[in-house]
Amino acid sequence: MRIFIAIDLPETIKEKLKKIKVDERIAEVNSPGDYHLTLRFLGEIDNKRLELVKNNLRKIKFKSFKLKLNKVGFFPNFDYINIVWVGVTPKRKIIELKQRIDDTIMDLFSREKRFDPHITLGRVKNMRDKDKFREVFDLEFGEEFKVDKFKLIKSELTKEGVKYEALEEYA
Repeated sequence: MRIFIAIDLPETIKEKLKKIKVDERIAEVNSPGDYHLTLRFLGEIDNKRLELVKNNLRKIKFKSFKLKLNKVGFFPNFDYINIVWVGVTPKRKIIELKQRIDDTIMDLFSREKRFDPHITLGRVKNMRDKDKFREVFDLEFGEEFKVDKFKLIKSELTKEGVKYEALEEYA
């Protein structure tokens, strides 16, 4: 099964992100079925390994902290836009939590080289007007939300899109 670790967003934040729309004459963008901040993508893992991950993640304790939605960015860069995302600030606390997760599961998975905390707004399929596209996403947010838990999530690719199921929650 396809598994990742993420912070779920409050519904108020999700609703704000869902309102951002791109005119199809500018670009074709596939929005995710749900918005979250991925801490670690684990990929395809079997049940035995999943149980080890769960047991290790249960050991993590952390103090809640606040994050603020920042500005929009693009992966890999503006010249070739594949992913549209919104960043968060401050990054220090989220990076610390990510490092604790990595330390806890390092015997099961190799350490990721780079982590840039973000929320994916969509995948660009067909760019028609890059300048107008950038204007649509010339946004700054500022909404703040509390992080007091993270989740282990299963994702399943279906004909209707990606389906997410929270397997466990950690606080």
